[in-house]
Amino acid sequence: MPEAHTMITAATPTEASSSVQEKITYRAFVQAMAMIHLANNRKDKEQGDPKVGGHPASCASAMHILSALHLEVRQPQDFVCCKPHASPVDHALHNLLGLFRHDEHVDWFEDDPKARGQAYFTEEESKKAMEGLRRFPTEKNPHVFQSYHARTDADHFHFLPSGTVGIPPVVSGYLALAYRYAKDHGWDVPEGAHFWSLIGDSEFREGSLLEAMPDLAERMLGNVTWIIDYNRQNLDGTRIPNERGLEGTDAERIEKTAIANGWRVIQVRHGKIRTALFKKKGGDALKEVLESGLTDYEFQMLALKRDAEAIRTMIAEKHPGAKPLLKASDDDTILRMLLDLGGHCYDTIRDALAKSREESGEPYMIIAHTLKGWGLECLADPANHSTLPKGEEVKGLVESAGLSFDDPFAHFAEDTEEAKYLAERRDLFRQSMDEHADLQKRNKAKVREAIDAAGGIPDSLDIDLSLFPLAHTQWMWGQIAAKLVRLGSSITDQRQKGKEGGRRKTDGQGPDLTEHEKRWATAAEFVMTMSPDVGTSTNISSVLNERIYGPDRADGQLHEKLDVQYKHPELIATQDAWTRHIRFEIAEANAMTAVGSFGKMAHYAGLPFFPIMTVYDFFIKRALDQLYYSLYWGAEFVVMGTPSGVTLSAEGAQHSWKSDIQIPNLITWEPLYAIEVDWILSDAIKRSMMDDNEGRRGVLIRAVTRGVQQKTMIAQLKTQARYKGHDAGLLAPKGADWEGATDESKVATVPDEEILKGVRDDVLAGGYYLVDYRGYAGYEPGDNVVHIFAMGSLADGAIAASKQLLERGVYANVIHVSSPELLFGILGHQSGYEHLRTGLGIDGNMHLVPSGEADASGLAGLAGRRVPIVAVCDGEAGLLDNIGSIVGVRQETLAVRKFSKCGRPSEIFEYQHLDAASIVEACGKVLSETAMEDIKVSASTLNRVAGAAPQGGIGHWRELWPDAPKG
Repeated sequence: MPEAHTMITAATPTEASSSVQEKITYRAFVQAMAMIHLANNRKDKEQGDPKVGGHPASCASAMHILSALHLEVRQPQDFVCCKPHASPVDHALHNLLGLFRHDEHVDWFEDDPKARGQAYFTEEESKKAMEGLRRFPTEKNPHVFQSYHARTDADHFHFLPSGTVGIPPVVSGYLALAYRYAKDHGWDVPEGAHFWSLIGDSEFREGSLLEAMPDLAERMLGNVTWIIDYNRQNLDGTRIPNERGLEGTDAERIEKTAIANGWRVIQVRHGKIRTALFKKKGGDALKEVLESGLTDYEFQMLALKRDAEAIRTMIAEKHPGAKPLLKASDDDTILRMLLDLGGHCYDTIRDALAKSREESGEPYMIIAHTLKGWGLECLADPANHSTLPKGEEVKGLVESAGLSFDDPFAHFAEDTEEAKYLAERRDLFRQSMDEHADLQKRNKAKVREAIDAAGGIPDSLDIDLSLFPLAHTQWMWGQIAAKLVRLGSSITDQRQKGKEGGRRKTDGQGPDLTEHEKRWATAAEFVMTMSPDVGTSTNISSVLNERIYGPDRADGQLHEKLDVQYKHPELIATQDAWTRHIRFEIAEANAMTAVGSFGKMAHYAGLPFFPIMTVYDFFIKRALDQLYYSLYWGAEFVVMGTPSGVTLSAEGAQHSWKSDIQIPNLITWEPLYAIEVDWILSDAIKRSMMDDNEGRRGVLIRAVTRGVQQKTMIAQLKTQARYKGHDAGLLAPKGADWEGATDESKVATVPDEEILKGVRDDVLAGGYYLVDYRGYAGYEPGDNVVHIFAMGSLADGAIAASKQLLERGVYANVIHVSSPELLFGILGHQSGYEHLRTGLGIDGNMHLVPSGEADASGLAGLAGRRVPIVAVCDGEAGLLDNIGSIVGVRQETLAVRKFSKCGRPSEIFEYQHLDAASIVEACGKVLSETAMEDIKVSASTLNRVAGAAPQGGIGHWRELWPDAPKG
């Protein structure tokens, strides 16, 4: 076992000459600078455009770290997460390695990139792409690079998106966990993958990193390495930590933090020049000053000044024992010594990186001491974060690398040692990348074949609700989770059977699956759960019991040896294949990041893991950055936000605020009845397994712990004209004796199965009618009709309000919003709000009646009203407040607009004005405020309606927008 602290100080022999890699490194450095320069000096710049940027000084500090990683240490199966500002360095190295690759994400302007018959960029295509940093793609210049690593970059293979500092390194850690989980559960994944992250020293103050460190160590993820680019600067200038308060430099704080959290640490302080000097008389004193005598601020000022005599003076003052060595060294040696940091010594940083992948049980932290602005005139300048080298400096760099300013991105000549080395490395990666793509396809095909062979995934899990007349949606989630885990474990048992050393949960004694359950088994095996210490309080205790995944413990059976009895899920973690739950401490950010990492396994390995994270809805806010990252990344997952809103009335204000979360690639749901939870989750799982979830890969379901009578649903549906077995004419409410109308309860309905099929389609489209008076006698839109849109637990109050309003002569339809995203959000907008307008028939039509005789000018008079809307939601008004603006009618939204209190739901709903009485008042208000509008219709319009040709020579605006609605 190595010591907790290892000092890398000298180079070790390597098969390839270091000079070859150093020449490649320098050319890549120059090309990264040229890439940034061209991006900021484009001829097509428009007046007022902001600065393009590109962070050349930050790129320079990371140059040797990334070069050693890509040219020697990194293997094709590894993953890389690079600090955002250094992405041009990766692109420059990949340009020289020939690893730019065509695919559907990179080639925006090709219908079928594979039809080109060429997987990798030509040298000319690579050169052109290098000119496209931070440029929008066009047909003329289709291949571009985003500001920070992205999936649309031509070198995105096994690179994690990196625009958000503090999150991607944590993602890499949990991706390592996902790979281990897949292997422990019997799936085929590449062997030996290592997960590298390059992090800025200022970035290491991000709380997300500190929150994740103990967790990654506890999970013994020895294939994770975090590299700190310790350049002592941040965006605002030189970092000046209070070293008295920290009791040392920030590098020492980082080291102590890592060791305290179970990580191994390598400090990479010195290069070969320093190492040689340390062996001379006075070298020990010099080393002591460089490691602990100089503060970071003092070092930065000396590096900025670059005055040999000032360096001698300060070091001698710190330790007189260094005077003989300082006096014997010339000025050039003194300057080179000061700037000879380990992070810029290729051999030294390479050896540190190689050492970090040797340890299999503990993650590694490498603290690489570097210079921000290495190789540039702005070296160590406090203002260099945003400094762009001038043209003359860039031109000089390009020429110093033997390149032409007209062709700065050229590769090495084929007959050079550098070209031969790069070609060998290129071929290794290209072969492995192709093999990895084949493995992904094989795994994906294997899963699809198993699903198809079983008859496809059903529309429902068929949870038996007959014994639970009063149920809540969180309880239903627990039932579904338990069933999915049981079904998934059964097929895992079958796969483990016969494997050498394969342990099985049921030992063949589990109950046989029904035919319906067999159709679910393959998909269920990929479902897994996570929770930040809220599993038992959110109804998934059965999933936790003996199914926690994690490193095996030597004392895991202690409770049995001591004969300790308790009524609680067994939470001892194991690596056995039947485990299905990953347990977290109170660390929502960690759990949300892990959900995203596991949710990318279909993309990376063809294994469609479908993680479902249970979290108190209020605390989703703690992980919004991580949620956004996972959605941007294209991960597939479910967040079960439960309990949610002020419906969790006994908890008061601090657990109740529900935010409107609308982000691309996220679909949100809020079911009312238990069966809706089944339909929604079944649909989400099926879409994920069949890759039919574009634009909705992330799923947020908000549940509650307030029980609802489940029979209310079918009872309400049966009152609607659409579900009656035949046309009975106009209907009347049950027990009502209305002239010319039939009591609806006396009219037979279609079978329940047919009703549920229809309402399921509506639920999955975003909403359905719970109360629908269309087809009832006296129903007059524009006069006595209002639409109530209610979401989640508040819908039963809306039903009660509708009944009260009918007694006052108002027909209040109640529409339950199962998905605000599908009805009114991004997905709704993409469909033209189809279900809202067509499926539910909500519109802004004016319902007209004559208002008098035509006047002397020939204008006919009409008058009318539109149907107003009342929306009610347990959360921010933004969840539902745009319905009226979409269809063009008056809307009043009842929402949570103040901090809540403790109490029972009925009391809190009344306090927040979400109760039935408040809904009644809101309906009366919008009806009274929906003005009777007078309409004057011109004779020419009437003629046109009758088919006459329009008069006048001016064209009509509809010719410009022919698709505009005409009525």
